[in-house]
Amino acid sequence: MRIFQRFEVWLLLIAGGIAIWWSFEPAPNLAENGPGAEMNADSPLQLRRCTLERDFGNARLDVEVRYKNASPRPLSMQPPDVRLVNAAGKEVPHFILPVERPPSIEAQTTGDVRLRFWLEKADLAGPLTLEIRGQKLEVKNGTALDLEKLENAKPKVWTSADWTP
Repeated sequence: MRIFQRFEVWLLLIAGGIAIWWSFEPAPNLAENGPGAEMNADSPLQLRRCTLERDFGNARLDVEVRYKNASPRPLSMQPPDVRLVNAAGKEVPHFILPVERPPSIEAQTTGDVRLRFWLEKADLAGPLTLEIRGQKLEVKNGTALDLEKLENAKPKVWTSADWTP
């Protein structure tokens, strides 16, 4: 039989094998990047804790997350790879101390990091979303939080995106 010596036959066999393999591939988990991602243990981005400390008219937010860096290069946890976005789509500025180096996660590893942001009163009126290299995580849900009702210089801690007082 000389049928298997033809290029077209081999091309059809390979294309058929790929089609069969693709049909048995599991469906992607759409909840992985959604609001429940912090609860999914397999998610590459998980919320651990949020600590908000009022400083008169502003507040410092410490977000502790676990991130799986699947990239072949280390990830320095700073813009443009890491952003906190408020309800208006505006990026919340990072809180930077000159003596602290930005946290980083080595290539092909999973690590826990603390990210710091400087919030204004308007940032707490709606949801806050953390974005790391295309992965999104809801840090705070849409429930408004009145900064004036928090004690000054007294940290408040949440372990989920539900920031009800």
